[in-house]
Amino acid sequence: DTTTVSLTATPSVAEGGTIIYTATVGAPVTGSPVIVSLANGQTITIPVGQSSGTATGAVTNDVYQGHAAVTNSITNVSGGNYENLVANQAPVSTTVTDVQDTTTVTLTATPSVAEGGTIIYTATVGAPVTGSPVIVSLANGQTITIPVGQSSATATGAVTNDVYQGHAAVTNSITSVSGGNYENLVANQAPVSTTVTDVQDTTTVTLTATPSVAEGGTIVYTAAVNAPVTGSPVIVSLANGQTITIPVGQSSGTATEAVTNDVYQGHTAVTNSITSVSGGNYENLVANQAPVS
Repeated sequence: DTTTVSLTATPSVAEGGTIIYTATVGAPVTGSPVIVSLANGQTITIPVGQSSGTATGAVTNDVYQGHAAVTNSITNVSGGNYENLVANQAPVSTTVTDVQDTTTVTLTATPSVAEGGTIIYTATVGAPVTGSPVIVSLANGQTITIPVGQSSATATGAVTNDVYQGHAAVTNSITSVSGGNYENLVANQAPVSTTVTDVQDTTTVTLTATPSVAEGGTIVYTAAVNAPVTGSPVIVSLANGQTITIPVGQSSGTATEAVTNDVYQGHTAVTNSITSVSGGNYENLVANQAPVS
C-alpha cells in the first residue's frame, strides 16, 4: 500500500512574518522518523508515533512595493516503516502582504568652497532604486536623478566670485522626491549649507577729467569704481586737496575745480591724480594713481 506525505503552508503572512510548513503523513510513523526534504533547503522530521511535523520560514521585509509569493514543495521523503512511502510534490504558496516601510532620501553638500568654486550636491536613498529612477527636486531649482540600481547621484552648483568682503553661506534642501518602487518614499528636507571663502579680487578706482576747458571754466573730475559701492561710501582723496565721495549703491562720484582766467598768453595744463582711496566693503580696493590732465 502507498502512504503519501503532503505539505501545507500558512496561506498568507505580512512582510517580516513567519510561514509554518506542515508535513503530514497518511498514517502514524512507526519504526524510524520520517524525514521530509523541502525545496527551500529545510527538512521536517515527523517523529515516531506522530502523523505530522513542522518547520518555519522567515519572510523578508523590504522597502519595495509588492512582494512575490513564497513557494515551497517536498523534494524527497524517507524513513518510517511504510510499504511504499511517497511524496505529494505539488508546490504550496504563501501570499506576502506589504508592510509600509519608509525609505528616506537625504541631501549632502560640499562643506566649504572658495568663491568661483563648485558645490557638489549628493542625494542618497536608503535602498537601491527599482522600477523607475528617483527624481529629487532641490530648492535651488536643480533636480538630481538617481538611476535604477543605484543609491545615490549628484548635481553641481557654481558659486559666484565677487569683489566684496564676506560671502553668505549657500544653502539648499530637498523640496520633493518621486519615482522608484518604494512602499513609502520621503525626503529629509533639512537644509544643507556650504561655507564660501573669499578670493581676494582687486577693485580699482580710476580718475578722469574734462579734457579741455577755457580759462575761467570748470574741470569735472570723475572717480569711478568698477563695482557698485557696498557697506560704506568710498572716499577718494585727490592731489589738489579735494575729495570725491562715491555713495553706497553708486559706481562713481564727481568733484569740480574752477580754472583761473588771467591776462597772459598760454595757460599751464591742470593735472590731478588720486592719492588714496578708502571705504566700501571690497576685498582689495586700490587706486589707479596715473595723473589726469
